[in-house]
Amino acid sequence: MFPAPALSGPGYSVQLPPGFTVMNGVPALGAYWLLPPNSTGPQFPAIIQIRSVPPYQVQMLLQYVYAMENPWVAQMNAANLGLTSVTQVYPTRPIQMPQGVAHTREFDALTVFGFPVRVMAIVLQGMQATVEVIVMMNLYRWVEFARPSFELVGSIWLQGSPPPNLQLQAVVDPNRTGQIQYQFVKPDQTAIPLSSLPTQVGTQIIIQHAEIIQAGDINGTGIVLGSHNATTASSGAKPA
Repeated sequence: MFPAPALSGPGYSVQLPPGFTVMNGVPALGAYWLLPPNSTGPQFPAIIQIRSVPPYQVQMLLQYVYAMENPWVAQMNAANLGLTSVTQVYPTRPIQMPQGVAHTREFDALTVFGFPVRVMAIVLQGMQATVEVIVMMNLYRWVEFARPSFELVGSIWLQGSPPPNLQLQAVVDPNRTGQIQYQFVKPDQTAIPLSSLPTQVGTQIIIQHAEIIQAGDINGTGIVLGSHNATTASSGAKPA
């Protein structure tokens, strides 16, 4: 394993946030396995896979992502990632980002050690290149890994696309105390909802709204008070 400030592959490049480690990689194929800061073995509570997708594979991969409504397909995908039973599958969402369309599927599963994991599978499809990103985080520890993992996703540049130039923020919605939403914010202050993560997993409280509001950030990510349905970052008020 070795640290690396930037990675590249066919059709893409990505600037790694501080503290990332490359666990393994095949640079010629643009395939890398990355560890966010503080994700250490033997269980690796968070890991990110990124790879360049050849043009002939794009449509087949998209069909696979959208087919995960089928429990058998979802279970097969989890098994390919070394996970066991799938506990929840969320709808696929096409997210318009500066680089292209991010076809995003999330699901929850269990590791072989019994820990709950959130998996985010993203097919980022641009005009000239496509990249697949898979983010896996132990749900008991997502507060540690969400910011750097999502920042990495937001920094991916695809050939033929403008620089992403995105900022990350977390939104606390007083009407949705069971989850925290992460959003990308474009220079025009338009917000792009990315993922919502739970404040409680089973009987274990992961983070409390009052604590977030008092601190004003989640592990270095500034927060905004407002609705998860907001389309601009200016809705709601940032805590002092």
